[in-house]
Amino acid sequence: MIRTFIENLYTSPSNLCSIDEEQYKLIEEDISYFNNESQIYTKLLEKEKSEELPAFFTTHLKKSYQTQFIQNMLIKNQTHMILSALEDNKLSVIALKGPLFSEKYYGDFAARPSSDIDLLIKREDLNDVITCINKLGYINEEKNDEDHFHRTFSKPIPGSPVPLLVEIHWNLLRENTSELPINQVWDEAITVSGCEYVKELSSFYTFYFIILHAWRHNLDSMKHFLDIIQIIHRLGNKIDYELLFRIAQNHKTLKRVKRTLSIVYQQFPHLNDLLKLPFKKEYGSTWQYEVIRGVSVNKSISYLDFIDYQFNSFDTFYHRCIALFEWLFPSEFGLIVEVNNNKKITYTNLLRQRVFRLFHSAFTKNNITK
Repeated sequence: MIRTFIENLYTSPSNLCSIDEEQYKLIEEDISYFNNESQIYTKLLEKEKSEELPAFFTTHLKKSYQTQFIQNMLIKNQTHMILSALEDNKLSVIALKGPLFSEKYYGDFAARPSSDIDLLIKREDLNDVITCINKLGYINEEKNDEDHFHRTFSKPIPGSPVPLLVEIHWNLLRENTSELPINQVWDEAITVSGCEYVKELSSFYTFYFIILHAWRHNLDSMKHFLDIIQIIHRLGNKIDYELLFRIAQNHKTLKRVKRTLSIVYQQFPHLNDLLKLPFKKEYGSTWQYEVIRGVSVNKSISYLDFIDYQFNSFDTFYHRCIALFEWLFPSEFGLIVEVNNNKKITYTNLLRQRVFRLFHSAFTKNNITK
């Protein structure tokens, strides 16, 4: 239900009034499952349709939006405090996603749920940036994968059982499975008014990395779809797909970009009327909405999609081999995450499960092909 609702919300908001109350109960369940209340509520206000829908539905959305408003206000204030400190210390920084992204692309800093602060900095400034945020109270370092490209610090928030996290990134893609020259991102970054060292991503790289962020999570939430849809509606013909694909090919991320966009366009075909996707092949055709919604799925197709996502998303054979090796032999951090998700699992069992899944998928694929 939520997909049809979102499609109507962006294209034919007048159709929203024809949906009956029982259907709205199902839509509310979907929205709550994905925590999309504030994104949907903001769009309803923009379309001036909130007063025409069932009261229980809009009341729920408004209440969730107000809660998110308070949280995003805190994160926005903390982000500005950090950015100001880095500017004063002449340290280059770009704020990623969060309330600033929401404000620019949704028109409301509280529209998109935020739970932490993501910053892009220059690798050579890492120690100075850490010193700077430590002075602002972010002194507890969280565990991260050693092979990753960020470090995370937290500080307690009065009245909240959950601390606020700051992730400091010096890259936006894993270096062993891509060839992104991060200097290109910095060269095209836009300096924030009144600042010299605080910058924001160009619209091109914002869209590019929102796509890659969605890919990294295999589009496991409707928020990823909404981010991509919202940017396409906001930027329209300013998006140059040929340029995007050319840059992605240089960075060895083309399959990731095409797979993600293909799935989004499959689920929301109205986007072709707004900005036509310049290829016909349906990448990621085994992706299932039911998987992310947590309902019964075709397990054979689910296995196939997992293999397609996990290995076929890479542009080179070398990168696919790295992905396969890291999946079969996860890092210590990755293993800890798996164990935390399933207390009974051991490395031997994990390896056995993954090898079984790999061969099961290959066998299933052969049967389907025949």
